[in-house]
Amino acid sequence: MNAINKKLRGDRVIWIVAVVLGIISVIVVYSATSALAVSKYSGNTGKVLMKHVGMLLFGFVMMIGASRINYKHYAKIALLLMIPCLALLVYTLVFGRNINDASRSINVGGFSFQPSEMAKIILITYLARQLVMMGDSMYRFKDFLLKLALPILVTAALIFSENLSTAVILVAVCIVLLFIGRVKFLHILALVGLCVAGMGMYLLFDAVKTNIDNKHTKKEHTEALTIGEAKGEYKEKQNRIQTWSNRIKSMGEDKESIDPFDDKHMQRTYANIAVASGSLIGKGPGKSEQRNFLPHPYSDFIYAIIIEEYGLLGGIVVLMLYIFLFTRVIRIIGKRPLTFGGLMAFGLGFLIILQAMVNMGVSIGLLPVTGQPLPFVSMGGTSLMATGLILGMILSVTRSMEEEEMTKEQEIEAITEISEEDER
Repeated sequence: MNAINKKLRGDRVIWIVAVVLGIISVIVVYSATSALAVSKYSGNTGKVLMKHVGMLLFGFVMMIGASRINYKHYAKIALLLMIPCLALLVYTLVFGRNINDASRSINVGGFSFQPSEMAKIILITYLARQLVMMGDSMYRFKDFLLKLALPILVTAALIFSENLSTAVILVAVCIVLLFIGRVKFLHILALVGLCVAGMGMYLLFDAVKTNIDNKHTKKEHTEALTIGEAKGEYKEKQNRIQTWSNRIKSMGEDKESIDPFDDKHMQRTYANIAVASGSLIGKGPGKSEQRNFLPHPYSDFIYAIIIEEYGLLGGIVVLMLYIFLFTRVIRIIGKRPLTFGGLMAFGLGFLIILQAMVNMGVSIGLLPVTGQPLPFVSMGGTSLMATGLILGMILSVTRSMEEEEMTKEQEIEAITEISEEDER
């Protein structure tokens, strides 16, 4: 037992939360992947589960490994990886796997990998380093713009076009981190203004490009009709702003005037049914019905499946686990204010919490549909690996804090012993 405690030092609450979330993940993913097992693995649910368990265990290995590294080394690592990380995001945009008109992942050794997950960690760690290293120079707008705002804008821009929700969450975390790091409020407002301006320019460009592409596609379809070679009906492609606005508008539409089971509203409808049918204690493990209708019930809508099977009480338990995690992160920044370790731990912890809240908000119908997984619960290789790494980095900070406290206690004991001997 002592050997385990030596290897797994750090905040015990964070360790417990991670283990409990992992157990919940195995149980719920096993239930939620039944339809996936039938469609892709001939009904072999065990194969799907073992694949998920393998990735979850790898996430724990990342967590343990990261917790044993001195957190100060992460400052150097983030500085070295910042430029390569941006280059990888550019590569993903150009050569990445195109799924649903978005290039978010690349293939590495037969596995799908999302560089944006690593980019979030590197950027937040880099900002924590810069906030400490810059000192008073952060108050000069030029230095703020080049050393803090520019990395945020470039990273968010490379993620934004393919994954809006991830970019928005990342920018929100960075803004809060800058605020805690005592950056001037006017500078933060300037960053927000640049983000809004950049988003507006992109949306304008995307609207023009989509309009040109639609005209070209329509012309080709018309020409094909005249010679009898047309395949299917012409369908106009929507630009990004139309897609996003439709998702937001769908939340406020009159339920009596829409078809709740059409392609536009299907996900939200089945999620609402899952949540409503869960009642207080749920239907029981493995008894979800909406898992057979919800797209991605094992990732994007896994919280809806949790409530359906384990009820409101199960949903509250999962929510409280993330709240416990956040309280431990706040405890770190309280003990280590304006230090690299404190800022890094808070930024990474807040990233997990915000992502979890977005996933839950989507599942219960409070937010528009996005593609955010529930950290350490949803199925997904890159997400599990990134969450394990984040928790390990936070634990590295708490491990250092524990060692410092032990050293102080030993010094006090030594001084006390010397004083007692002198008195004798």
